[in-house]
Amino acid sequence: MRVFIAISIVVASVSSASAQFAMDHGRAADAAQAAQAAQAASAARAAADAKAAAPGAPLLPSQQTNFYIGGAGIVKVVSRTAEELKVDEAAQSAWRERCQPTVVEDRDGLRRVKYAERDCDLSRFNTAGN
Repeated sequence: MRVFIAISIVVASVSSASAQFAMDHGRAADAAQAAQAAQAASAARAAADAKAAAPGAPLLPSQQTNFYIGGAGIVKVVSRTAEELKVDEAAQSAWRERCQPTVVEDRDGLRRVKYAERDCDLSRFNTAGN
C-alpha cells in the first residue's frame, strides 16, 4: 500500500510539472519579447537624454525651468548699505526684546520655539489673516 501511495505521488508531481511547463512555455516567448522591448525603450530614452544634454541643444519639456520674480527672469542682488544694516539690526533687537524667543523641547522630543508675546512667529509678509 505504501508503495502505491509513493508511486501515485511521483506520477502526480511529474504530470503537474509537465502541465506547468506546457502552460509557461507559451508565455516564455512573450516574456522574452517584452523584455527586449523594454530594453529597446530604455536605450531610446538614454539616447534622447544624451542628445538633449548636448550643449546648445534645446531642452525637453520635462527639463525646462521657468523662474521669474516680478515678471523678470533675472534677479538682481543689491548690496545693502551700512545704514540699512543698522536699521535691520535695531528692528531685530527690538523684536528679540518684545518676543523673548525660547526653545522648549516637548514630550515627543521636538524642539519648539515659545514666545512671550502673541503673533511673534509671524513676519510682516506672513500675517495669517491678522
